[in-house]
Amino acid sequence: MRIFKTNPLLKLVNSYLVDSPQPSNLSYLWNFGSLLALCLGIQIVTGVTLAMHYTPSVSEAFNSIEHIMRDVNNGWLLRYLHSNTASAFFFLVYLHVGRGIYYGSYKAPRTLTWIIGTIILVAMMATAFLGYLSSPKWFNIIFLICLFFIYIFVYIIHEEIIR
Repeated sequence: MRIFKTNPLLKLVNSYLVDSPQPSNLSYLWNFGSLLALCLGIQIVTGVTLAMHYTPSVSEAFNSIEHIMRDVNNGWLLRYLHSNTASAFFFLVYLHVGRGIYYGSYKAPRTLTWIIGTIILVAMMATAFLGYLSSPKWFNIIFLICLFFIYIFVYIIHEEIIR
């Protein structure tokens, strides 16, 4: 640890990351925002890369998925990374919202921040809904109907908590 105090470059890094003052209530629950940013970055990179090879037509959609899985270098990895990161993203979002509810982040003076976060959550759910529609899975409609009712249930619970 002495090298962190003597080396000029490591001393600068140490002063910002290790020795900087932190709030007393800092816990591992504060990592969800940075993990969400990491998931979003992975989603954007893999999504753009997959979109370069995907053909959004009824007759060619399945063939383009097969092309991605078999012909594109590490296409299978990109597709599964994109899919699993989307699941992790929603899991982390629900934990992030749960932390906000636990700490009372919806109360004044942070009400506007909470409302903006709720708008972002709804926009993210709509984007995920549209992204799931482009998936060639056979149970899309049943899953989407269940998802719709889950969203309505979450909205009703959210309204009850705010009251």
